[in-house]
Amino acid sequence: MHHHARSTRWFKMESKDRQEVKVRVQLRWKIRDPIRWTRRKGTNSDIFQAVEENIQALVLESVTGHTYEHCMIEAGRGFSGFEKVMRPRLQKHIESLGGTLLGFEIRDIRFPLLHSRNKDRAKKEAQVQETILEEKRKKEIEDAKRVRKEAARAFQMIVSQKEKTHKTNLYSLQSQREVKKQEVESKLAEMVAEAEAKTQEIVLTARKREQEISQQIALLEANGVNERKQIMEKAKADERLLRAKADAQCEKVVAEAKAKALLVEAKAKARSAELLGTAYKANEGYVHLKKAVINKEILRKRGNALAEALSVNKAALMPEKLQRELAMVQKGFSPIAPVAFQNGQIMPAVGSTR
Repeated sequence: MHHHARSTRWFKMESKDRQEVKVRVQLRWKIRDPIRWTRRKGTNSDIFQAVEENIQALVLESVTGHTYEHCMIEAGRGFSGFEKVMRPRLQKHIESLGGTLLGFEIRDIRFPLLHSRNKDRAKKEAQVQETILEEKRKKEIEDAKRVRKEAARAFQMIVSQKEKTHKTNLYSLQSQREVKKQEVESKLAEMVAEAEAKTQEIVLTARKREQEISQQIALLEANGVNERKQIMEKAKADERLLRAKADAQCEKVVAEAKAKALLVEAKAKARSAELLGTAYKANEGYVHLKKAVINKEILRKRGNALAEALSVNKAALMPEKLQRELAMVQKGFSPIAPVAFQNGQIMPAVGSTR
């Protein structure tokens, strides 16, 4: 079933202390037994309309029995005391109509006239307080002005008294000032003379000290030149000694390195010969194979040299005499020098000219 909620109109009444009261209530319910509701609703459109008069009677019974102060206390508690009294009776009435009470609460309670009077009273009290504060401020301002005037008057009196005292003391001060002036001038002259004497003494002492310092500086310079020469000579001697030691050490290191290198090279050659002998003993055919490879390389180089010689002179294999005759037969004198081939190397023929 659907839930429903409505608020009542303002119920007007008087409290126990004869104060006008206005109360409004909110009701939430639902239809539990539609058949019963249909039979008992009469001319009412919903349960709220059927129980509104009953709600007014319950509120009237509860509120009119209490004073304004008690109603305000209940308002602070959320009207729990009023609702606790009215809810069971209202629940019973709604159930008799076929519904169920879901919620019942007093939404608001007002005392219009009393609140209006309280507002007016509070307004008047505020105005009175403001007037009192204004008067208090004015009084404080007047008191402050009076205090300032009295202070100014007292200050003026003090100033006048001091002026009179100053005028009476001024004449005696003038005579005292003249005496003091004379004493100061005499003292100043004495101090000037003393200062001049001290200045002369200081100048003489300074000159004497300057001469002593000059003599000391000259002596130090002379000693310094000799010391510098000795230091320079010692430094040069140390440098030559260090250089000689370094050269000797370098030559020693180089000689040792050369000796070690020669020793290593000799050991390597001996080891190579030893390995070659071992290899020849272990595998004689391998040694013959290496020789054959070397002979093959020699023959290849000889062939290349022969080809190069023939490319320059096709009669290179002929004796020198035949080469000359062939050249004379073909072209007369041949400008190409005869080339002899011996031992795989290209060599010019004996007696030829380039």
